[in-house]
Order: sequence, then C-alpha cells, then structure tokens
Amino acid sequence: FAVVSLGGTGHLTAIPVASHLNDTFRFASEKLHVRQMISVSLRTVSVDQYGLLLGVQGPGKPRNTERECKKSEHGEGALPAVKHSLCFGDIVSGTVKSVKPTSVIVSLTDKITAFIHASQILDDVPIGSFPTSKLRVKKEVKARVIGGRDVKTHRFLPITHPEFIQTVPELSIRPSELKGDASTALTQGTQLAERLKSYRAGQKVTCFVFKYNHIKKCLEVEISPDVRGRVEYLLLSLNPKVLKHPEKHFKLGQALSATVIGPDASETLLCLSLTGVHSLVEGTVILGSVKKVDPGFGLTVALPFGRTGKASLFDLSDCYSEMPLENFNIGRVMRCFLLSIDGNKIHVSLRHSRTIPASNPQVTDPEIMSIEDIKEGQLVRGYVKSIQKQGMFFRLSSSIMGRMQYQYLSKYFVADLSVYSKNIPEGKLLSAKVLSVQKKKNHVELSLLPEDTGKPDVLPKSLGLPLRETKKEKRKAHKKLKEKRKRGDSESAEKDITVKKKRKKCLSREENDSGVEVFFREEEEDEKESKQKKQAQDAAPRLQMTTGFAWDVNLDTLKVAQMEQGKEESSDSDEEPQCKLKKTKKEKEAEKQQAEKELCKIEATLMDSTHQPQTANDFDRLVLSSPNSSILWLQYMAFHLHATEIEKARAVAERALKTISFREEQEKLNVWVALLNLENMYGTEDTLMKVFERAVQYSEPLKVFQQLADIYTQSEKYKQADDLYNTMLKRFRQEKSVWLKYATFLFKQRQTEAAHRLLQRALKCLPDKEHVDIISKFAQLEFHLGDVERAKAIFESTLSSYPKRTDLWSIYLDMMIKHGSQKEVRDIFERVIHLNLAAKRMKFFFKRYLEYEKKYGSPETAQAVKEKAIEYVESKSTLIDS
Repeated sequence: FAVVSLGGTGHLTAIPVASHLNDTFRFASEKLHVRQMISVSLRTVSVDQYGLLLGVQGPGKPRNTERECKKSEHGEGALPAVKHSLCFGDIVSGTVKSVKPTSVIVSLTDKITAFIHASQILDDVPIGSFPTSKLRVKKEVKARVIGGRDVKTHRFLPITHPEFIQTVPELSIRPSELKGDASTALTQGTQLAERLKSYRAGQKVTCFVFKYNHIKKCLEVEISPDVRGRVEYLLLSLNPKVLKHPEKHFKLGQALSATVIGPDASETLLCLSLTGVHSLVEGTVILGSVKKVDPGFGLTVALPFGRTGKASLFDLSDCYSEMPLENFNIGRVMRCFLLSIDGNKIHVSLRHSRTIPASNPQVTDPEIMSIEDIKEGQLVRGYVKSIQKQGMFFRLSSSIMGRMQYQYLSKYFVADLSVYSKNIPEGKLLSAKVLSVQKKKNHVELSLLPEDTGKPDVLPKSLGLPLRETKKEKRKAHKKLKEKRKRGDSESAEKDITVKKKRKKCLSREENDSGVEVFFREEEEDEKESKQKKQAQDAAPRLQMTTGFAWDVNLDTLKVAQMEQGKEESSDSDEEPQCKLKKTKKEKEAEKQQAEKELCKIEATLMDSTHQPQTANDFDRLVLSSPNSSILWLQYMAFHLHATEIEKARAVAERALKTISFREEQEKLNVWVALLNLENMYGTEDTLMKVFERAVQYSEPLKVFQQLADIYTQSEKYKQADDLYNTMLKRFRQEKSVWLKYATFLFKQRQTEAAHRLLQRALKCLPDKEHVDIISKFAQLEFHLGDVERAKAIFESTLSSYPKRTDLWSIYLDMMIKHGSQKEVRDIFERVIHLNLAAKRMKFFFKRYLEYEKKYGSPETAQAVKEKAIEYVESKSTLIDS
C-alpha cells in the first residue's frame, strides 16, 4: 500500500496499490511515484491501529482495476470506450438495425448504436401483444434519449485494451415521451435498490418475457430497461396444465400483466406473480405441488413463497374413496384453497367445490369443519382410526372423531375383538349413522348396523358368527321365561295333589287288605329298591366341576369336589333333594349339531385353498405343502412384521433360503429382495450390506444390484442410490439396462446436466450396435422427464444419420403426438411419406397418418391423406410399368 498526505488537513491515509495479491503492473505509467499528485476518496473516517485513515484511489487514477470493471458492469463509474455528444433528453433519428424479443437495436449517426426497450415503444401496451414486432428492420424512427446501458464489446484484444465495457444510449419512441419534457430517466448504481423499493406489494405492472429458466424453474421478465423481475414456478398461472410446458405458453417478448410481491433478497430483481396473489391469505386459490405423501394423514404440499401446507384425507376430494392418495404423486401440481393460516401451519383443501366453485361440482361428502355441522340421524362417511376396548374410533374430519360401541358395530355377536381388527382394517372407508352428539364434550356416537345405514354388515356371513339379540328379542325371551316358571309352579302343585291322593288310596287299600297281601307288596317294593341301588352302583361315577375347565386344576381340587359330593349323598333321606337342571333331548341334539357344524367348518377351512392363514401354524402347514413358493414365505414374513416380530421375520427368511430349491432362482431372488427391504427398514447399514453381499454371492449379481438401487430410491436414500449406480457402471459397463436405469434416476432427480454427460459416457462404453438404441431411449427420457426441445434435437440428429430406421420414426411420432403440436406432427408425417422406403413400411406410415387425422384432424385433412396415398400407389405403378 501507499501512504498519502491529504492536502489542507495534514492527515495521512493509506491506499492499496493493487486490487488483489496476484495483480501486476503492465505498464510503468501505472505505478505510483513519490510526490505524485492523485485524488483519493475516504472509505472510513476511523483511525486504525497504525494511526492511518483508509482510502481508495479516486477517479484520477490512470488505470482501472478488475474490481472497478466489475462495478462498471452494474453501471457504477463506467468509462465509455466510444465517446459521443448525446445528452439526456436529446431527440435523435435512426434506422432499425435488428429486432429482438424485448429490445430493438437502432443505428444512429456517427456509427453510434442505441437500444429501444419493449416498454418504450407504446404508451398503452395490450396484454398478450409483442411490442417489438411493430418495428421492422431498416425502418426510420425518431426517439428521445432517456439514459445509457453498459454492454460488453469485443472490438479490442484484452492485452492491449482492458476496457470491455461500452455505454450505449437507451431510447424511447413512446408518443407521450416525444411530446413531453423527458421525465423518464434510468437508474444507475445504488439507485436501483431504491427504485425497486418504490414498487408497492400488490401493484399491477406490465412486464415482457425475457426467457424461462429451466434450472431455477422461474420465468425471467423485464419491466423497464433497468428493472428486471422473476416469477416463480407456482405463480405462473392458476391452470396446472400451463405449468407442464411453460415455455410454450409464455413466448419471448410477450406482454404480461403481473402483480408486484417485492424485491428479492439480493435487491437486484423484483419478485412478481401472474396469478394476482402477492401474499398467502385465507380464502385464496393458488397452485401447489405434492411434496410428500403420508398414508396416515394426507399430503404435504409445497406452496408459493417457499411455504408448506397440509391437506388431510378429507380435503382431497368432494367424494371420498377407498384409496384417496392413489392418484397423488410427488411433484404433481394442483389447485389449492387456503383454509387456515396459523403461523407456519397452513391447512389447504383440494376439493373442487373450493378450488373451482363456478363449475358446481357434485358434493357427495360435505365438509365437516366443526361439530356444529353434525346432526343426529345424519348419514356420514369416514375412515376407521383404531379399534380399542371402548369401541371403534371413526374419523369424520381432520379434527373430529366419532365412536362406535360394539353393540352398534355389527349384528353378529363377537367374543374375540381381534375378529374386528382382521376384517375392518385401519383406514377403511365406511358409512355410519349419527346416534347422538354431545357438543360440550365434543363426543359423537355412531352406528354401523345395517338397519341404520342401509349397507351390508361390516362382518361377512362366512365367519359363521351368532346373531346378536335385539331388544325386542330379549323382551320376548324374558316373557317366555316368566311363562315357563308359572307353568312349572302349576305342574309341581298338580304333582303334589296326585301324590297325596295316591297315598290316601294306598292307606285305604292297606286297611282293607289282609296281612298276606301286605307282606307280598312290601317284598316287591324292597326288590325294586335293591334293583335301583345296583343300577346306581353299576353306573360310572361322574366328575363334578365346581368351576369352568382349566389346565391348572390339580388332584387336590378334584378330591375336594368328590368329598363334597359324598357329603351330599350321605345327607338324610328325609331332607328334600336339591333341584338339578337336566338337559332335554332337544338341547342335547342341538349341541351335537352345533359341534358337527364347527367340525365341518374347520375341515372346510383346511380344505379351502383360498383361505388366508391366521396363525403361525397355518403358515407352517402351507409352506410344508408348497416349499418353493416365495409368495407364501413372503406372507409368512409379513405376518411376523405386522406383529413387530423382526427377529422371527428374519428367521423365516433364512429358513426360506435354505428350503427353496436351488433350481428356483427367481423364487430365491424374491426372498433376498424381501430380506433386503427388511434390513433397509428395520436394520442398520451394516446388516444391510451383509445381506447384500450374500445375495450377490448366491444370486445373479446384476439383478441384486438393481433391486437394491430401487430400494434406496423408494426409501428416498438418493445419495446411497447414486453411489450404488456408479459402482454398477464400473462393474456392468457393457449392460445397456444399467445406463438406462441410472439415466432415469438422474432425470427424476432433475439432474439433467448429469444425465447428458451420462449419455456421452454410455456411447464410449457400449458397442456400436447399441448406440442408436441407447440414444433413442435417452431421447424418450428427455421427452418424459427433461427438455422437450433437446429431445427433438436428439431425434432429428439421429434420423439424419439413419433416415431409413422406421422404428426411430415410429417412436419419434409417438413422442411428438404426446408432447408436440399438431403442426409439428403433420410435418414429421409429411417427411416420412416422402421417404424412399419399402411399400410395406410406407403402407404402415400412411395408415398411421390417416388414423391421426381421423382422431385429431378434420374430414378434409383425412381426405388429403387418402389422396396422397393414392398418388404414391400410382407413382409406384408407373415406375413398375416403365
């Protein structure tokens, strides 16, 4: 650095003599000398540790450093390389030299070039028009100077002239500007930030399309010669179809009406919106893209301004479905309605009744925002949340949950609650009736009974469950019991009367009979009593159980029961015997029939091949019958995983690998893949690598590598997947499928540049015969996931080298029909039908051309294709005749 004495003050200041450490002096005149007079500007007024003020060399310095050149690019202190006498407000005349989308280059006198921006052509610019198209080349124009623009020039060699910046006049041909007093002026340097702040949020401005940036996914526009703007992807339109190909809908130089959001973080650009939304407010409709799919809750949606919102399962559609998240893929763009904004929590709705109310869509399932929207007796639909001891809990909305007691869940009586969980999975869509609503406690009681909902029972008849008694049936049974008791009391009274009568008759007979008759009668009665005792002794003793059957009953309890039985038998005969309930014949027959039915059901389930196993024994029986079926082994693993028995699932997989025959390679590979998935989800990276190494050793390595790459991709482990693909390219470089899978992975990750470099690597490694096919596959991936224009260019260059490859023409036509315009498709058809190909192939293309015109064209265009086909046949016939 150099020490300089400030004139008139006596203060010392230090100035740098080089802009950076590697800066060198090209000429001696650039060096500073002692007592040389220079001008400096103070950078700071505080004195440093050496007692020096810090300054920089002023505009009197003969040479410009690299740092000053960079500043001049932004309009700060640029020295014009071509001097002219034009001043702000001058009226000049010139000739249009060239017309660009957003500006017009004009040639003035004395070889001076000037610019006219698209905003400086018309006073009132119609939206959708192209202002620069009003001017033609070589047209004479009259304009006013409103400022200057710094542009780069390459008229000098860098070693002889370091100045690459040239100031070019900026003109305006607006009628109001030519008649006025030159009130428009361009901003320079630090004034740009202040100019951007002058735009208010929500202000409407007219901008002009500069280009669509595919990398940053934004539309770059120009508002004036000195103010540029940017429109982010989700603020381009409220129509999701526009965002599929923004470059087709926004042409270069087109005038658009935009809403100001505010300056960006760098304060060099203006953030704009083409949807009219400049901030997130409840009740507005915006576009969002799916960021994450959560099966238990709904969607995580990426919103404009870098915000994120949530959409529950009940806000996805006006009609609920069994698989509500089936059609939502990551990256899908759709219209969103802002329901609520609470700090960083944003709740959105995708219902058409919210996003497109003008279409009057049919609402099958109305929104339930609060418990006030639920009425008793109302039929509602929702999703099963969980099954617990208190009943089944049922989700009616994202914030309201109802309960169903088991008596209102099914008409069948179920003793084991696991029956419900097996037949009613979580997330199942059901219809229910509202029984009661307690608004204070926020409780809703529901019913799923068929008589309430009009729907079939949630439990199938095939389970063979007994019917649950209704209240009416219980009342009838209670009445019958009362009647039986009354009948029993009356019958016992009648029996007592008859017994008394018989005793009286016997006494009267004994009084009248002689002693001999009495003696014989007494002997007969003694013989009867002895016979009854012998029968009772011959009968096998029965074991009486005081409680229900249990495995842990020991001999002591049995002895106690027998002792009690003996005491009862040894009681006095005079006491009346206790009443014992005996089963009737009908009840015994009914029990036998019930037991036979249960046995038949068990036999039928064992014989039924479609019966789903419920226990580990069932699975063991199945895998013993079909040991080489990988599906059964995988179901066995899933059974243990559902019960969170990870080690048992691993053991089943190892058992399957040992059991399946070595000839069944595909079946074994399925088990290896399942084991890899298990370790990826529940294991560690080390356990996963160990399983992977074993799978590569015992199965085909390429398939195992590809399966692991798919597992990494599905579980969003993109870095591991990228590393694995690079390893595969080194090991299987001659396999075309590896290159294509890696290319697909890169395109899905939006790494288009890496995918383009991968194509060049593939062409170097693969044999020549595979080149055309691999190029065609990459071009198809470009059509689906990349840049359509680049895909067209790839196909065009390939077809120019191989014009007779009809398979390439056919693929090109398929892609263009999906992604191109009708004019482009017809041009390709015209090129194909004029090729010199075999008659059979020409017939194929003429037939496709005719089918296309019948589907997308008109009867006139279809007739024109038929006439061209006739002309081709006639020309071929004349050639044959000649």
